[in-house]
Amino acid sequence: MGKTRAETAYVAPCSDSKQQAESAVAPALRRTAEGLGKPPLLCTLSWSDVSYNVSVKKRFGFGRKTKKAILKNVSGRCAPGELTAVMGPSGCGKTTLLDILADRICTGERSGIIESNGVKRQPQAFRSVASYVAQEEALLGCFTVRETLQMAAQLTLPHAKLVKSVLNPLIDHVIQEMGLWSCEKTYVGDVFYKGISGGQKRRLSIAIELLSNPSVLLLDEPTSGLDSAATYKLIQLIGHLCQEGRTVICTIHQPSSLVYNMFTNIMILAKGETVYFGPRRNMIPHFAAQGYECPPYSNPSEYFNGLVNADFEGHGDIPKLVSSYSSSLERQDVLLLIDQDRRQAAERGVKKAPRYLKPSAFQQFIFILLRNLRKNIRNPGIYAVRLAMYIILAAMVGTMFLRTNDRISDQDTVILLFGVHAFFVFNTVAVVPFFIEERAVFLRERGNSSLNVVSYVLANYFAAIPGIFILALFASVIVVYLAGLKAFGYYLLNMFLSMLAAESVMHVLGTMVNDGIIGIALGASLFGMFALVEGFMIPRAAIPTYWRWMHYLALHSYAFKTFLHMEFVDGVDDPTKIPFEVTRLGVEDVNVGENMATLAGYSLILEVVFALILYKVHTGRR
Repeated sequence: MGKTRAETAYVAPCSDSKQQAESAVAPALRRTAEGLGKPPLLCTLSWSDVSYNVSVKKRFGFGRKTKKAILKNVSGRCAPGELTAVMGPSGCGKTTLLDILADRICTGERSGIIESNGVKRQPQAFRSVASYVAQEEALLGCFTVRETLQMAAQLTLPHAKLVKSVLNPLIDHVIQEMGLWSCEKTYVGDVFYKGISGGQKRRLSIAIELLSNPSVLLLDEPTSGLDSAATYKLIQLIGHLCQEGRTVICTIHQPSSLVYNMFTNIMILAKGETVYFGPRRNMIPHFAAQGYECPPYSNPSEYFNGLVNADFEGHGDIPKLVSSYSSSLERQDVLLLIDQDRRQAAERGVKKAPRYLKPSAFQQFIFILLRNLRKNIRNPGIYAVRLAMYIILAAMVGTMFLRTNDRISDQDTVILLFGVHAFFVFNTVAVVPFFIEERAVFLRERGNSSLNVVSYVLANYFAAIPGIFILALFASVIVVYLAGLKAFGYYLLNMFLSMLAAESVMHVLGTMVNDGIIGIALGASLFGMFALVEGFMIPRAAIPTYWRWMHYLALHSYAFKTFLHMEFVDGVDDPTKIPFEVTRLGVEDVNVGENMATLAGYSLILEVVFALILYKVHTGRR
């Protein structure tokens, strides 16, 4: 079946303790081998004295920045077959620690050592054996569960595994592992489609990462928003993944007693410091020795989370708890195991596993192009709703400016050309919320599978062209025919290029905001300013010098001049026959080909800017 993702890593041979772990989970590993081709490589993840500081501005942004410690000398270890829970009150550093372990943080000051099988972690190699599942689901609602997994596999797995005879059994196995058989043909769900439940979405997010057969699985708040039954089922399934030889670490806020008892190790953080890390069975005796005995019939996780929550009264002496743990036997045991991993790695040497060829940039382009085309067809909010609006408005405008209406003057036709173009371009802002939704999927795919940015941008661009052309075609046919406008071909091409450039503007804007409503508001404001300076309300020559630069920046300017020139100037030999309303706007010498080329170049340049912002800013790391 080709190399698995886990086989690309820079790993050390398993130590004796790892070999024992392998024998303990051998039945599960054999079962995995039958479904996935190969079991995951055993990988022990350890971290020693990890600290993380960020710079914080003072109030109102004045004065020097101060450093804030998010994590302070945090250490721990998770071996194959172990399920480790990172607990603590909100703001204690749980997610930050997980992000650091997953190499998802590129800002701030970090220190400490993170090791894989006793060898200092190489970020690129580690990402090939580790998968990270964020707290927020990044899924496209217009696809079914099976389709979502198929498309994820195409972007993640080696080309050899994309053959249907291999891919389908792999997806079947993952669906079975995560208990998704009952909803495999159900849409994920969004505002247009009724979909799967929150727990099923969470399991689907994990299933996507299981396709690459990771050795290490890092889960950020996997039970957030789930009821107790869904939480229990999810952690039970995650526990089964551990039995297959995976190393699993998850952050969790306050598990029930049943869920708490499923964990192998517990880490409790308070204000970025370790209050406890070690086996779950040792946690209650450890705190009891410090004078904090868990009451009978109480949920230990609830009691100890309350104990270290400094936001409320009745919390424990956190500095004392931190100090007590730093000198405890549990911490010494962790450090001894980490040191043992290092010694065994040094004795046995380091192997570099063979690499596989991931899907090429061209293959990724094809996969994303096909996905986006299907998404544009299925999601009515992207083009279908806009098409209905365009047809209604075009019919209304066309019948108001009907060619048989003798009262329509040349000035009215100028207003028609301005208004129709401004409205159709303005409605492009509707794409922003859907792009922001897809951007979350892009971040997940780039963070976990090294998605090629150029492939994504090109696929996104070419997938938009058919929909935009259909919008422009319907709007142009109706308006041109009913209103009796000239040069249909030029009108259609000019409208299409304008809308394509406007779509590119929205792509760039969508990379700069995190909320669809804000994106729509900014896009509407920008297009409003462009319409103000395009040369209709006042001629270009009358625009104040300090605003004239915006006339040349506005895509509306080039399209509007082309519309006027083709309607009133093209083919007219006698300049005196050109209406005064048109000569006043200065479009007699317009170069139509140059204006259309400018619109095409406008769109392409913005797509390059779009790609650069995605590459530099939206890296899947923070």
